[in-house]
Amino acid sequence: MLKEIHRSTDEFGAIQVLDDGAKRYLAFGNEHEQSCQIKATPHVPQHEYSRAIMMVLLFCKPHSVCIMGLGGGTSAMAFLHALNEQEHRQVVAVELRPAVVKIAHHYFQLPKHESLAIHESDALEFLQKNQQAYDVLVADLYHHHGIDKVQLQSEFITTCCQRVTDHGWLVLNYWLDHEIPQELLEILHDNFAQIFVCNSGGGNWIIYAGKSLADADHLDAKRVKPLAKKLGFSLNYYLKRLKILT
Repeated sequence: MLKEIHRSTDEFGAIQVLDDGAKRYLAFGNEHEQSCQIKATPHVPQHEYSRAIMMVLLFCKPHSVCIMGLGGGTSAMAFLHALNEQEHRQVVAVELRPAVVKIAHHYFQLPKHESLAIHESDALEFLQKNQQAYDVLVADLYHHHGIDKVQLQSEFITTCCQRVTDHGWLVLNYWLDHEIPQELLEILHDNFAQIFVCNSGGGNWIIYAGKSLADADHLDAKRVKPLAKKLGFSLNYYLKRLKILT
C-alpha cells in the first residue's frame, strides 16, 4: 500500500514522498511522479525517460556530467555509479529548490560524495555564471505543472551549447506533446555535429546532441552489454527507438 511519509510546501508548491515498502516516489503535489526509486538499488533509474537519458554513455566516455533538475537524485547516482572507474570523475547537479535537495539526501539515499557537487540555483543563472563546460550536460527541468518553460527558450539552449565540451553531448528531456520550437532545432543543428532522438516509450522525447560524432563502437555489443550490466537495465529497447534527428 502506498503511504505518504513526507509532505512539505515551499514557494514553488507541495513536495511529497510516497513509499510502498520496496519503492519510494517523489511527487510535486500532482499525479506525475518526479522520481521513482527501488530502495535496494537506488542508483538504477526506473522511469523510461531516465533510462533513455543514460544512453548518452554509449556515445562518449565522459569525465564530467552536469544534470539540471535533481529530483530524487537517481540520475545523479546513476551517472556516479556508471563512472566509478573514471579518474577525476565529476557529477554536478543543479536544483532550484533547497527542500528537494534535503529530501533527496534524507529519503532517496543521495550520497554526500567527493565526486558529487550539488548547486542550489536556477539552471540558466548557474550556466551563465559558471564558465565550466561539461562532457555531458542534461536538462531535465520540470515542476508540478510540467516542463520549466526556460527549457523551451532559445537563450537557454544557446547557453547550454556553450557549456558542452568540444567532444561532449547535450541531453534534453521533453514530453511528447511539447511543440519544440523550430528555432531551438536550428540552434541545435548549428552547434552540434550529430543529433539523435529517442521516443522513450513513457511519453518523453530524449534529444542527444553531440559536438562531435558518437563513438564508433556505440552500437557494438561489446560496448552495449557491459554498460547495460553496470546501469542495471537493458538498453536494447531504447536503441531500437533511437533515430537521427533531421
